[in-house]
Amino acid sequence: MRYGLALLLALSITSNVNARAQTDLPYAMAEAFSTALRFVRVDRGCKVIDKDPDAAFVSFECNDDGKVKRGSLELFKVTAGVRMQVTLGDDTHGMELRWLELFERKLRDERGTPTPPTPPAATPSAKKDGGV
Repeated sequence: MRYGLALLLALSITSNVNARAQTDLPYAMAEAFSTALRFVRVDRGCKVIDKDPDAAFVSFECNDDGKVKRGSLELFKVTAGVRMQVTLGDDTHGMELRWLELFERKLRDERGTPTPPTPPAATPSAKKDGGV
């Protein structure tokens, strides 16, 4: 009886946990955001609920066999390009990882392989003359 009560208590305490998946991509923010918007609308067939190009954020709903699933996609500027973060509240972490994989493929297919960033120009340092 004690074990049954403990199990019932443990099951009643569980809550929905929204995991997030993210990856860094070597693309500019503007091209990544416009591609992300098309990815959500066209490729995944979801309805865009809210979007903000300045904040690089898209919130969406997808219809999956009559059940509405919500999610969001965010882009953050990082040194080597952008960081994309996907949150799918009603799906598994594995599905979030799949979205990242498909989005990265779409970027590569549409935008090509990004050119590596050019390193900053070296500034000439003061020459040391040995104190002469």
